[in-house]
Amino acid sequence: MLLPRSSSLPRGLDGLPLATARETQIARLVLLIATLWFALVASWELLGPPLAGHFASSASMGIIAENMLRWRIPGPVWEYTTTRPTPAMYYCHHPWGIFWTTAAFMKVLGRHDVVCRLPAVLLSVATPPLLYALGRSLYRPAAGAAAAATFVVLPIALSFANFNALEVPVMAWTLLGVWGYVRLLQTWRKRWIAVSVLGLTLGMHADWPAFVLTGGLLAFGALRGFLAPVSVFGPVHPRRFAQWWVLTAAAAVLTLGLYLVLFQRAGKLVDLLQSYAMRSSGNEAPLGAVLASRRYWLELMFTPVGLGLGALGVLACLGRLTLRRREADAIPLLYFVMAAVQYVVFRQGADIHIFWPHHGAAYLALAMAALVDMGAHVTHGTASPVGGQRAWTISLSVALLLLGVILRDGIPALRYARETGGRFNEKGLLIDSDGDKIALLRWLSERIPGDARVDLHAGMKATWAQTWALGGRMVGVERPVPSGAPRGVYVADVRYLSDAVQADLVKRFRVVAVGPYWLVATPELLAMLSPGGPEESGIVALSFRETEPSALVWALEAATEPVRSIAPDPFLTWELRTHFDLPTAPPLDEPVTLEQRRIAHNAALASGDTAGASARLAEIRASLSSDGARFSDGTEILGATFQAGARALLTVVVQAGGPLESGVSLAVRSRVVARAWLSATMPDPVEREVGLPLWIAPERWRAGFLYTDPVPIRKRPGTEAFWASFRGKGAPHREGGGPSIEVLRLP
Repeated sequence: MLLPRSSSLPRGLDGLPLATARETQIARLVLLIATLWFALVASWELLGPPLAGHFASSASMGIIAENMLRWRIPGPVWEYTTTRPTPAMYYCHHPWGIFWTTAAFMKVLGRHDVVCRLPAVLLSVATPPLLYALGRSLYRPAAGAAAAATFVVLPIALSFANFNALEVPVMAWTLLGVWGYVRLLQTWRKRWIAVSVLGLTLGMHADWPAFVLTGGLLAFGALRGFLAPVSVFGPVHPRRFAQWWVLTAAAAVLTLGLYLVLFQRAGKLVDLLQSYAMRSSGNEAPLGAVLASRRYWLELMFTPVGLGLGALGVLACLGRLTLRRREADAIPLLYFVMAAVQYVVFRQGADIHIFWPHHGAAYLALAMAALVDMGAHVTHGTASPVGGQRAWTISLSVALLLLGVILRDGIPALRYARETGGRFNEKGLLIDSDGDKIALLRWLSERIPGDARVDLHAGMKATWAQTWALGGRMVGVERPVPSGAPRGVYVADVRYLSDAVQADLVKRFRVVAVGPYWLVATPELLAMLSPGGPEESGIVALSFRETEPSALVWALEAATEPVRSIAPDPFLTWELRTHFDLPTAPPLDEPVTLEQRRIAHNAALASGDTAGASARLAEIRASLSSDGARFSDGTEILGATFQAGARALLTVVVQAGGPLESGVSLAVRSRVVARAWLSATMPDPVEREVGLPLWIAPERWRAGFLYTDPVPIRKRPGTEAFWASFRGKGAPHREGGGPSIEVLRLP
């Protein structure tokens, strides 16, 4: 049985620290609430399609699983092929356990979006109970409850709860393995050897950091069971402990050996070493400077309160382990070492991926368990199970109050993560969710044969989510504009096509435009996509129709995107054909939306109906919520509208003075100008690009016409202000003011 020094409480026949029934009941209630809350978080949008950002890698899990099952291969391949992939195509930077797991889910459930997230969701839901079990075994029920509650309020744990990648399984499986180890020391029953070895082995199959934890546990186990005098940590059952140590060490050696052999046979061992050399680049920089440069990300993911508790936990656990030989406190430290090695050694990865310190959530949860135990012990001496009731109540209550402060920043971070695909501020770079792209590609995939190829222009900024959305067909990414007849369907985002290339496409092909996306295809495929007859040439346009999600859709599919359908749009058809000098007739429908009223104004102006155009202009001006600004060439930013919803939308309205210089664009940027109310986290210091390029190039603008720049708003915590301006060589200058005009401010 574990030496009493490892806990402040005496132990029962089951080896667990004794506790009152009241403490156990309250601890289990906290665990139940924490688990239910985290289950809701993890399953939020479970059935929806993967979108852009870091979360697009969840779609890669589906692609890999599909390839494994289709071609009966053991290794992960990230692209669809027409023939069986060779080992040279295998991805060999990480162990393959997460890929095999997803393939098993797909084998049972079939090809569905849910497969891309479900393994992570189930393991995330299991993590709070595992933390409770481990904290309860190490210390006391109140400590276990604090561990579970800590994990489910941390912004990083909430944000990546359904992220089917590496960190979630590493934490869940290693917690199972370490719990088995602790229970073995408390009972010396064989079944805990199996639990421990199984959990640690599955963790090592998930990712390399589990080897760091397992190695640390083996090293501590060797000291505790074989090398240190019995007076240090107490006696062990020699046979049982040796069985655990040998089996765990053998599992580590065999697992590592398996991947070394597999990677070597695939010819990827050198590639693996080079990838980790790249991941560790930047280690020459002082650690303090590196951490200072990541301060906002660290505060955003853990909050200052969480970071402070984490630092205090290291000192407390290290002090109790070394000075009082409380071996229970070695467990949180082992998780700290695993998280620190991942975060500090592989600096290049941490500079790119905000989720890189995710393992630290497990450490902080266990550290909080240790702090609650220490708090109860300090408050009431030995904190006996009966006399210490007031002590553990105070200690747990203080912990829960601190966790409430963390949760204040955790909930906004959760939505922020979903809106940005887990990228958050992306260090100021433009973030697009790809929600409309995924809707377009699914619409396209449903209308063309399964063997029809789809090629994507580089401006589509292809992700695994886009490839997955196309239904398992061959997809070419970053393909140049076809010089001859397309092989299948070619898709481009005209916001990233030059005006000259757009004009060339219109001249050579019949184009189907869906919002800002242009499709050209073989005549057979085009007939399946176009609402017009086969004789129609030039451009025919469709648009996205957007509605707010219902409560059920919000919960299970899309909470941060509107529900989209695609329908013919005579207004957009008129606008595109007019700007590319193609014959067209003005739309006859009564305009309803801002876009339709804008185009109706332009149509009236083009037909010489100045009175009708003036009436439309007055109607649009009345709907704008911000002031405007006039520029040197006669162009005027009239103002903007803001529409709240699942995906908030800022629409900047411009009246052109005429064509602008080539390369001039309308930019929208934002800054956080004040900290969020009651937030402990610093304001985001980065100025961020939020405006996407325009659908119609400004060099093709017509005098007096109205144009809009729709800007999806993914609001950062705090008061955020948005400014619009023209930029580029030859950009018009604002009259009577600075270059930018504030178009929106959100608290």
